[in-house]
Amino acid sequence: MKTKDQAIVFGVGNSMLLALTACSAPEQNLQTHLEEAVEVEETFVEQQAPIVAAEEAENERFEEMIELGLSEMDDIETLADEATTYVDEREERMTTERESLSQAYREVEEGAVQVQDIADDETRVEAETVIGVMEQRYEAHGDLYEAYMEGLRLDRELYEMLVDEDLAFEDLEAHVDAINDIYESVDHHKETFNEQTVTFNDQKEEFYRLAGLGHD
Repeated sequence: MKTKDQAIVFGVGNSMLLALTACSAPEQNLQTHLEEAVEVEETFVEQQAPIVAAEEAENERFEEMIELGLSEMDDIETLADEATTYVDEREERMTTERESLSQAYREVEEGAVQVQDIADDETRVEAETVIGVMEQRYEAHGDLYEAYMEGLRLDRELYEMLVDEDLAFEDLEAHVDAINDIYESVDHHKETFNEQTVTFNDQKEEFYRLAGLGHD
């Protein structure tokens, strides 16, 4: 049970904490939102390895199907079903990835309202830069997501084509070319997104430095 003296000390401690927080509330509040965004994106990061594994497993099925002749249609249908299952998994994980980044983006946007209250000009400009890079990063991932979803649609069509005994080689070749084109676009958007991610992390750390904020 607290004594009266203990309660007074506790109260003074709170007052001092509130006073210190008030001195740098905008910077600290923005930092809180930025770090919350980082935590939210852990779900995003967790999707990466499984997506790659599903892509590799799906590609293995595709190569096996190409090696089989029409006389092995039963085996081709089995492999096509398995490949489609991996497409479904990739779609689910990519959607989870997008939702995670969207949540992180909203978190940063909530913190953005603090920027105008930052007194130091250099620190405020750096905070604005951080917010701007996050917006560019989110847009880059949106482009990546759209291209990837289009790739998944084409992949599904491919496995439907491969179980068609009347499939013409020219049609298959044209479809595979379309798939290769869309995944080249995916790679381009992925590179842009990764570059924006590096920039975001660098600018975030520079903001922390200018604001005198500690960071674990």
